[in-house]
Amino acid sequence: MAISYPAILVVVALSVGFRRGGDIGEFAATLAATLLFLIAAPTAWILSFPFIEVTRFTVVVFGVTTSLPLWYLVGVALARRAEAWPAWARSYATVCVAWTAVNLIGVGIVAAVSG
Repeated sequence: MAISYPAILVVVALSVGFRRGGDIGEFAATLAATLLFLIAAPTAWILSFPFIEVTRFTVVVFGVTTSLPLWYLVGVALARRAEAWPAWARSYATVCVAWTAVNLIGVGIVAAVSG
């Protein structure tokens, strides 16, 4: 249950056609999918260094295999503190909303600084 949010984001991000060319709408959808993937798999940015030669498949596999255990550990930590499932669900939803908001604010700040 703890990896449901990142798993859904990864599925939504990967449902956008990476191999197709298209109009500006598909380009925007690809950028949004990339942002969703980075929210779901925060460790994927490690492969962005210029000296690391990777493919898209490598980024996706590395991001998912290193990030989903982190999300699971967050869920376990929340479960240890929660007294019942409703309390855990509220805590988990709060963490997911806060994580997404922090990432979107961070992207907004980087976009504002870079022009």
